[in-house]
Amino acid sequence: LDSNDISTSLFARIKQKIELNKSQPKGAKDAKGPRIAVKEEGKVRLDRDKVKTRLEEVRKTSKAEEAERKRQEEEIKTMKERKKKLEEELKKLKENIETKEREHNEWVNKTKGKGGEIEWLEKQFASLEVKVKRLDELNNKAIKSLTVEEVKETMRLEGVRAEAIEKLGANKVDGETLMDIEEQDLIDDLKMELIGRKQVLFVAERRREGRMNEELKGAEGWNVDQVEKWMKENGMGEEGEKMKAEGVDGIILVRLEVRDLMDELGVGVLKRRKEIISKIDGLRQGRKDKNGKEEEEPKGTNTNPPPQQQQEKSSNGNSNQFREREMDVALDAMNSRKGGSAHAFLVWIYKEYPPKKDNAALPDGFGPFSSLIDTKSALKKAILHYHPDHADAFGICWKHFCGEVLKCLNNYYHSFK
Repeated sequence: LDSNDISTSLFARIKQKIELNKSQPKGAKDAKGPRIAVKEEGKVRLDRDKVKTRLEEVRKTSKAEEAERKRQEEEIKTMKERKKKLEEELKKLKENIETKEREHNEWVNKTKGKGGEIEWLEKQFASLEVKVKRLDELNNKAIKSLTVEEVKETMRLEGVRAEAIEKLGANKVDGETLMDIEEQDLIDDLKMELIGRKQVLFVAERRREGRMNEELKGAEGWNVDQVEKWMKENGMGEEGEKMKAEGVDGIILVRLEVRDLMDELGVGVLKRRKEIISKIDGLRQGRKDKNGKEEEEPKGTNTNPPPQQQQEKSSNGNSNQFREREMDVALDAMNSRKGGSAHAFLVWIYKEYPPKKDNAALPDGFGPFSSLIDTKSALKKAILHYHPDHADAFGICWKHFCGEVLKCLNNYYHSFK
């Protein structure tokens, strides 16, 4: 400070104070001014650290609260979405309940006066049983002996379309004609559409080959929906939809030809027709492998005679040859009856070639009009009666014959299953 700006005595005192501060150590007890400054400075620092620490704590708390707030918001959002889904599911359930109640009411009104559901189902079963028995009767007859009306009835029981059946009747197609009928005859003479003529050919084929009771295997057993699904899986979805609209099932699919795709199903592109037929050929090959392959011998069956039996010589040199010839005749007779019903086959085999096991016979009263359950039970017993494991004591030829009988019985039993 300039001495002119303040009084001389004040200036002197300030100057003295400055000199004193310079000569005293910093923070000395007898130096009042510096000691107070140090205290004040330390307090400020302490307060600043507390404020800083508090500020950090507040910031951490604020972040935690913000995270908790977001978590709660997400949880609320999830719960709202879940609530929306549950409301939609509840709505669908209510609609399903209403639909089921409506269908039930319609069914009750429809079956009212018919004795209730059980009686109605029993009538349906009885009706189907009558149809099965009638179909077995027709199948037991030689195909050439069928009349025109019997051919029509056979086709109707096999599910052939009504239009095709009417055309067969109008053209007087009997069993002998059906035996030699070809697809070109159905196209040129009967003007039969695709589905009907394929069904007729399928039934005629099974009758000629004696496979009426054989279970459908592989693609032949597909319905129209399965055919459409297979077509889509193989990149032929458009053609699959056309086939579904026409009613092409597995039986029709494996019998389709190139001309059918072009003329009946409207597949105009040659390459596309070739691709479809190539895929169907794969299915046909699979069907032939399954149906055409000879079945393996049942477990325990050995048609080859053991070495000791091969060396045996009969006291009568011609008796063994006679048994072999007899078995050949029996096998031929059995093969001619494979296409018939299970009832007829069981009655025939037990009558003509009864099992050699003690007390082995058909149930009393068993015949062509026995129930399906009785027939299935009789087949199970026959499998035990004719099993080759029980035939060792009766010679090589009888054991071989029982092995062939067992194959037929197994086929019938699987068709019932």
